This record gives sequence, structure tokens and C-alpha cells, in this order.
Amino acid sequence: MLRIYIPIAFLAVFLGWVIYRLFIKRDLKKQVNNLMLGGFFFGVWGLIYLALK
Repeated sequence: MLRIYIPIAFLAVFLGWVIYRLFIKRDLKKQVNNLMLGGFFFGVWGLIYLALK
């Protein structure tokens, strides 16, 4: 049951980080590597989830 909620929590934290960097720190362009790594993480997780479902 937790396998559904944990990725949603990770996604919420990641989106919170993106919003923080975009609007408060205003240095999201300096964080492109982290942004791409996070997107890659959620993309791979989504593919694995769909394959196992």
C-alpha cells in the first residue's frame, strides 16, 4: 500500500524544491543537472511502475 504514497511524497518534495529554486532563490538555471536528474528518476520510476503493474 505504501508503494503508492512514497513516490507521491517524493514528487511533492521535488516539486517543492523546484518552486523554491524558481521563485525564492531564482537560480533554477544553475540547477539544470539536478532538475534533469530528478526528471530522469521519476521517468524511470514511472516506467518500472507501469511495467510491474
